[in-house]
Amino acid sequence: MTVENKIARITKRTGARVPFDLHRIQQAILKAAQAIGGFNQDIIPGTIYSAFKDKSDEEIAHLLTDDVIMCLNATGSYLNPSSPPDVERVQDIVIHVLRSRGFVDTADVYETYRWGKARVREGELAADQFAGVGFPRDKMNDLLQWNRKQHCETVQKLNAWVLSGRFNELVEAAIAEYDRQLDEVTSQFLAKGHVRILFVAGPSSSGKTTTTTKLARRLARHGLRFRELNLDDYFKGLSEYPRDAFGDWDFETPQALRMDLINQHLETLLDGQEISKPIYDFKRGQSILDAEQFRIADDEILLLDSLHGLYPPMTAAVPDELKYKLFIEAFSLVKLGDGSGGIFTKGTDIRMLRRMLRDRTHRNHSPQMTLGHWHFVRKGELRDMIPYIRTVDYVMNGGLSFELPVLKTVIGDDFPDPEWFLNQGRLDAFIRGERIRRMLDSLMPVGTPVLNAIPSDCHLREFIGGLNV
Repeated sequence: MTVENKIARITKRTGARVPFDLHRIQQAILKAAQAIGGFNQDIIPGTIYSAFKDKSDEEIAHLLTDDVIMCLNATGSYLNPSSPPDVERVQDIVIHVLRSRGFVDTADVYETYRWGKARVREGELAADQFAGVGFPRDKMNDLLQWNRKQHCETVQKLNAWVLSGRFNELVEAAIAEYDRQLDEVTSQFLAKGHVRILFVAGPSSSGKTTTTTKLARRLARHGLRFRELNLDDYFKGLSEYPRDAFGDWDFETPQALRMDLINQHLETLLDGQEISKPIYDFKRGQSILDAEQFRIADDEILLLDSLHGLYPPMTAAVPDELKYKLFIEAFSLVKLGDGSGGIFTKGTDIRMLRRMLRDRTHRNHSPQMTLGHWHFVRKGELRDMIPYIRTVDYVMNGGLSFELPVLKTVIGDDFPDPEWFLNQGRLDAFIRGERIRRMLDSLMPVGTPVLNAIPSDCHLREFIGGLNV
């Protein structure tokens, strides 16, 4: 049943009031779904999607638009033509509806597009730098072709590799492909010329730390010298972080860093002067200001491994020609089951599993805590990272096509019960958790010899343990 639309007008960003067109909302929702291959990529059978069973993408977009209209109709002031909703409020409601109905990946795409367009309007991005829905299609197509060539493009085929007794061959091939990309970055960096800052940026648990070390070593063979500045030391105190309704701190936003101080220190360092940098005490959640003297020589390159290396305000004081930006993401293009359903595993889920393992070992955070915090992680990525992906010099895949069975083995029985989050009313955590749980259940674990054969300098060791670079 179509909901009656009672909203007559909408306020544009210019302040002009124009007729409200609900079909534009429906088309925007539909395009977001189509960008990930349709709403079926989001649907987990047998859970909360009964209202959408056996419906086409167009029909689902129509039903979701009805939900948006109901939310707008429920605000009495919006029914008055003299006080209509504005565009930003309508977009907030679209995202709320998508997430409330369980269409998490569709909402992620919608948000990426929204924030990218906002950055273009604000002048932070040129029109040709607009990232669209945030997918580097060329890189992802290359990965899909590579997976097909190696016969590991489905969970069924990954399981066949585990049973074959030749799993180490897939490990070696995937690591060789990762190294090939590092060689390309090295050549491109050397060709760029006079670079003073090397950024290795990317979302949480994408493999930045090991990649940064390996890239620096490759470049050192060409006579380049590096000095690393740890931007984690520029975190604000815990009392300054925003919290959500459940009391969880938002560590994932660039606003958690002292942006002004970072810019000031970068400018000072590149001028050849010394800074008094802070040191962050993570146990107490406090920054000790002016704790360490730091400088770089004229022939040294400043190395920054940062979650928010693409966020323009963080390095606004440094000219672009002095920067080289590498973006690393753990792309995953493996289809569930035998692939006939067309449903892909998600890179964000792989990174969450990686972070669960790392947090369990190094931060005394349970996998349940990591899953409950992931909405903050994604929010920061969608708003402050992915929209800038077309501003980088190189996009690198930090995913490894063999890692799903390995992650299943190492997480063991520690993966949290998603139902706990559903009972708490935390739908985002439930959906992501249930999706990952079902994927893990479909995978075969590897044996100890396979785990032991993964090289100690492989970036997956950041998360499964045994890293030595």
